[in-house]
Amino acid sequence: MADCIKCKTWNPDDKLVCWRCQTPLPKPEPPRRKRQLSSTTILLVVGAFFLISWLFFQLFVLSPVGR
Repeated sequence: MADCIKCKTWNPDDKLVCWRCQTPLPKPEPPRRKRQLSSTTILLVVGAFFLISWLFFQLFVLSPVGR
C-alpha cells in the first residue's frame, strides 16, 4: 500500500500512478533474502575449530608450560 508523495492519498499496491493526482508512485522494495551459510563456510568453521583444538592439545596437554 503506497501513499502518494505529492497528495498523501492511499493507493493500492497494483497501481503505478496515484489515482487522484496521477503522480508516479515510488516502486516498492523487494523483500531481502536471508543469507544462508554455504557448505564452504561450514567446512571452514569446522576446520578452524579442529585446528585450534589440535593446537591447544599440543601446547597445553602434551607439553604444559612450566613443567
